[in-house]
Amino acid sequence: MDSMILTGLSPLLAYIAAGCAALILLIAVFIGYRALLRAGAGKSVEYPAEEVERKELPSATVVIFSKVDDERLADTLRQIYAQDYPRFSVVVVCDTTFEHKEDIAERFRTEFPGIHVTFIPSESHNLSRRKLANTIGVKAADGEVLVTTVANIEIPSERWLSGMLAPFADGKVEVSLGCSRLDYSEMRSLWRWYREFDDTLAAARWAGEALGGNPYRGDGYNLAFRRETFFKNKGYAKTINLHYGDDDLFVDEISDGRNTRVVLSPDTILRTEWGDSSSRVWSLDKDRYDFTSRWLPRGPFIKSGMVSAAQWLVTLLSAVAVAAGIICGDIAAAVVGVVPWLALVAVDIATYRRIAARFGALRLWWAVWPFMMARPVVNFFFRMRHRRNSVKNYTWQRHK
Repeated sequence: MDSMILTGLSPLLAYIAAGCAALILLIAVFIGYRALLRAGAGKSVEYPAEEVERKELPSATVVIFSKVDDERLADTLRQIYAQDYPRFSVVVVCDTTFEHKEDIAERFRTEFPGIHVTFIPSESHNLSRRKLANTIGVKAADGEVLVTTVANIEIPSERWLSGMLAPFADGKVEVSLGCSRLDYSEMRSLWRWYREFDDTLAAARWAGEALGGNPYRGDGYNLAFRRETFFKNKGYAKTINLHYGDDDLFVDEISDGRNTRVVLSPDTILRTEWGDSSSRVWSLDKDRYDFTSRWLPRGPFIKSGMVSAAQWLVTLLSAVAVAAGIICGDIAAAVVGVVPWLALVAVDIATYRRIAARFGALRLWWAVWPFMMARPVVNFFFRMRHRRNSVKNYTWQRHK
């Protein structure tokens, strides 16, 4: 009797489980995946060269925070001075001593005319080095628009500045969000591909939200904003107690759907090079963004959680449907059960490959779905590992 009941219920169970899996996938696609799809396919601000030249663009100052050796800084400066933007100046803020700063200024004065070199005093403890560097740079700047970056970047084109600053031809625009990518070529860990995947997905999330009119984060290595906006916001006053937040919390404070544009193109996506420290930098960046996320809007993180939940729920429900179909010998039910999972895998691969192409990342195939499944688990253990160190994100703890 029990066997007959089980056999009778199995086809119904298979169809119910498959239906629930399909419904979850549809909800995830229309809500959770929407920003990712927008980042992969949505149109960002990209002006043709001739159109940019016809527009009246503001003067700009590139603020470079440097913690690298002089040769690496010189290489970055050569790339910046080769930019085709008509009116810009450069301010370098070195994390070094006054004597070394003077040596750098003397050395670069001839090769890079008009460069302004300043420094962060070594005795400046209990302050965010990045925020202090940007603040010093902004005060020393003479441009109407500031572009913040670091000294160890690789610029893909002479049109980087033109692309980043093109949105400011519209007087209502106050913020231009660019993107930088960590150079993973020096990584030797087996986690290299996952790290690039995780980094790309995170960038696509905030870029997609911004393209949809909800900016909540930016990339401090490739960020442009009006000088008056910085002072109107009183700089980083609201997050002075934190070492970080100079891009995500700052962008969330000064940006909205009306005054912000996203710039994503092969000409404007920078690459940061950290050599043997790449793995450590990835971990530190992930840790700091995870820490500051508690002060950001919840919406994007809920949507991200929906995508992660869909991976597990659709997979489990499809497995139940297939198992129920097999138990009752109903091949049609088993086939129907596997369809939602196949659709999930197809959506994951198609979405990520479009995102990867847009952000210049490796276009993965079959690793996408396992990585999507692993992401919430990895994030959980990552947070547990760094939870004890969260106190170091506050400026009353000396930052090393």
